[in-house]
Amino acid sequence: MPEGLTDRQWKWILLRHPSRQQLWLYYPAACEGDFEVLRVCDPTGWDAAVLSWHTCTSCRRGHIAKISIADHWQRQGLGRRLVLRAMRGAQDYHWTTTGQSPEAQQFFPVLARETGAAFTQREPVCDHMKSADYSHPVPRFERH
Repeated sequence: MPEGLTDRQWKWILLRHPSRQQLWLYYPAACEGDFEVLRVCDPTGWDAAVLSWHTCTSCRRGHIAKISIADHWQRQGLGRRLVLRAMRGAQDYHWTTTGQSPEAQQFFPVLARETGAAFTQREPVCDHMKSADYSHPVPRFERH
C-alpha cells in the first residue's frame, strides 16, 4: 500500500479505477519550497516510478531531486510524463537536477532540448528550498 494512504483509501482508489495498471498519486507541497512527490504504483501498491521535486515561486526555480523508474517500465515515456507533470505551471522557471544515474544523464539533456529548461546539474537550490519543511500531506489520485 502506498505511503500516506490508509488501507481503506487505497481500496477505494482501486475500486474506482479497476482497470488501471498505473495509478498516479500526487503528494503536494505543504508550503512554499517543500518537496512534491509523484508516485506511479501498480494495483498491488508497488512503486513503479517516483519523482520528487520542489519549486519556489518567489525565485522562479524548480529542482528535480530524484527520479526512479523500475527497469521494466523504462523507455516507455513515463519519465518524460512525470517531469512534464512536475513542470506544469512552472515551465519558464530555471530548472536544475542533482547528479543522477547514467540513464538520467542521458535523459535530462534530451528533455532539456524538448522543453527549453536547463536541467543543470549540481546547482545550489534557493534559500526557500533549503529551509523548507519536508513533510507531505495525504496524497491524492491523479488521472494520467
